[in-house]
Amino acid sequence: MNSFFLAWQFLTILPWRKSGREMNPQFLGRSMAFYPVVGLLLGLILLAAHFAFSIAFPRTVSDGLIVMLLALLTGAFHLDGLADTCDGLASGKTPDERLMIMKDHRVGTFGVVGLILILGMKFLALNSLPDNIVGRTLLLALILSRWSMVQLTYRAPYARREGGLGLPFKENLRRREMIMATATSVALSFLFYRFWGMILWLVIGAFTLLFQKFFERKIGGITGDTLGAANETNEVLVLLLACGMVNFSY
Repeated sequence: MNSFFLAWQFLTILPWRKSGREMNPQFLGRSMAFYPVVGLLLGLILLAAHFAFSIAFPRTVSDGLIVMLLALLTGAFHLDGLADTCDGLASGKTPDERLMIMKDHRVGTFGVVGLILILGMKFLALNSLPDNIVGRTLLLALILSRWSMVQLTYRAPYARREGGLGLPFKENLRRREMIMATATSVALSFLFYRFWGMILWLVIGAFTLLFQKFFERKIGGITGDTLGAANETNEVLVLLLACGMVNFSY
């Protein structure tokens, strides 16, 4: 269970039992098998909060509080990666320049714009969903977005020659963990949405593959920042696709 606890500690700020064993880099790769499960548990916490918020506030305020709470519970870790990625892509002219800008912890104009757009679209998409599907859609958004990070880590080369935060994950993620994470994401997609869940799973998988090719061309691979950007983008994409499914059904 050490791998699960590590995944929980890395993806959330919520406390859990800490292992007394010395950290082994192999655990970092193995922990990614549990990323979709962590997404599911995080989603269940948000659903409980959404129910509580809805007692005191109208739906619009409740949805806004959920978007805020999600950022807080994850330590805005993936949002930080998104901001750095936007700055690097917009301001750098070569792969090395983009990587250098992404490493700078200061947030530039494009990073701020990226954060505003992604948080705004996340709120608007969530708020547009009917009450009867908002819960399972939020769960699936958190599950598939975290699965996409596993997919990217397994398939894409690591961009920084000098290494970085994401390198130990890349070096120690094996096929077994990739299969476990994928099987979990498929099972939960079918559980929550049946046929449409499979469609959402396929679209997120295809989009993540395009995401990979794009960053291989722009910076030579992935970094920890691009994984965070992929997570945030895919969260919003699931919510938007669900909105489109609802609109199409009518």
